[in-house]
Amino acid sequence: MADDLTLAQALSGGSLDPCVGRFLEFRVVRNPLRPDISQVPATLIPNPDLSQIPVARERTFQFARGASQPNPDPVTSFVGPWGIATDGGDVLDANFNRIDAAPKFGSREVWHLVNGGGGWDHPIHIHFEEGQILARDGSLANVPPWEGGRKDVYRLRPGGTLTVTMQFRDWGGMFMEHCHNTTHEDNAMLLRWEINGGGPAFLQPLPTPIPTPQGVMFEDPFTLPTAR
Repeated sequence: MADDLTLAQALSGGSLDPCVGRFLEFRVVRNPLRPDISQVPATLIPNPDLSQIPVARERTFQFARGASQPNPDPVTSFVGPWGIATDGGDVLDANFNRIDAAPKFGSREVWHLVNGGGGWDHPIHIHFEEGQILARDGSLANVPPWEGGRKDVYRLRPGGTLTVTMQFRDWGGMFMEHCHNTTHEDNAMLLRWEINGGGPAFLQPLPTPIPTPQGVMFEDPFTLPTAR
């Protein structure tokens, strides 16, 4: 499978990638009544300068098959072949009552995203904050210009790695990190991470809402030993 599709291949509908379908094509049949003098600026939104903020921690997330589910709770846990390993731990299925990472409010971290195999691209969506790609497969030279801007979805190619950085600012609370291939995130390549300030209550790990026919109940989350 090629790393990148041409427009002609995408429009043909013949891709072997199950995540690529036919595209909607617009055809311009005449020039506008008045000349279009609009211009796209060379820089749309500049990246924030994080160079003066020390890196508080580095974390590694591996996206792979063969996940396990150590928590049998059918309400908060999901079971599927896909999962995420955090900092060299086991590849785990999703459990929205488990905190896999707890960066400190205001800090900056570097996260390494690793494709654990299986021949799939994984478009990784990190909720909350846009980040910057520092390296693809270990080198900044492998980062093309269109990946140089602010990102919240990162294309993780088969067997590849990405290094990204972000600062955890503005909001506390719980956030998700997952593969945007629907069949993967549903089965069950998703984890919960939480901004933890160790101070004001709104920055403490939030209780997990559990919907029931009688109303919403709340359960205290548990945190992986490597999360903090």
